[in-house]
Amino acid sequence: MTPRLQLFITLLLHFEAGISDGIVLHHRAGDDVVLPPDFDSHYPCSDVDWILYNPYINFIVRQGNIVKTSPGAERMSLSSNCSLIINNITAEDAGLYNCRIRKTLSPTSVYLNVLTVSPYQPHGDPGRDGDVTLRCSLKKYLYGCEKNSIIWVDETGTVLLGEGDGFVSGGQNNCVSDLMVKHQRCSKRRFTCQVVEGDRVKIDAEYTLDFTDSSLINTRLIIEWVFGGLMVVLVIIATFLIIYRMKVKMNNPKNQTGVQLPMQQYGNRDEADGEVVNYEDDEDLPASVRSTDQYMSCKPLVSVH
Repeated sequence: MTPRLQLFITLLLHFEAGISDGIVLHHRAGDDVVLPPDFDSHYPCSDVDWILYNPYINFIVRQGNIVKTSPGAERMSLSSNCSLIINNITAEDAGLYNCRIRKTLSPTSVYLNVLTVSPYQPHGDPGRDGDVTLRCSLKKYLYGCEKNSIIWVDETGTVLLGEGDGFVSGGQNNCVSDLMVKHQRCSKRRFTCQVVEGDRVKIDAEYTLDFTDSSLINTRLIIEWVFGGLMVVLVIIATFLIIYRMKVKMNNPKNQTGVQLPMQQYGNRDEADGEVVNYEDDEDLPASVRSTDQYMSCKPLVSVH
């Protein structure tokens, strides 16, 4: 082992030993938290700096004033006893916070761990029939999570392992655990993610799935229902049009060319009594009228110059 590597390991061990002496806080995403300074109150806040490591170094407070350009500065403030207040925390707020008094050399350390539970869409898996995957993650500074330290339980407090009635556990990967919940019609299910240490629950977070909510209905099923309804309407309209056309043909006979024959009426004055006689058909016309009509209809017009 080289002297440089040995020095690095020694410094790392000293650093880790110092970490164990700090204050460790567990909170859920969305909480308001107060990070207390570990010093006597006789120090004025103008002597206080707050520094965040996550993992980059960011000055949150300089000489008692919030640094406006620091991450999440709009949600941070300083109390009268110089505690750092963070409203509506997110996973990005997790990390190591050092409170440093300018007149002293040893800062106090506060570790903020943030637990988040939310629906998660696995990459390349679009879900099936309304199934939902819940992801529980613990964001913390440096250290990973021990095996089986993040677990899921149902409404009865039963630990959910492997595959069971309506769920499939994805197991734990470092500080992340997934739970796939199968779609269940007209029901609500409540699941709780717990961070455990030995036989103690350090923190937990609940999530309720409401399968009665129409927003969880698979979009593909909605499209199929709409398409099916449109097809039924089109079939009904087509059937109605076919029946209507058949009735029109039966009530209105047509000639070979498909043109409806008009009712022909011919008028001729009866020579005996001077009345006009109407003939409904060509066969009832007098011979003189028929021949005249035929002649006039067949003989071409010749213009004489």
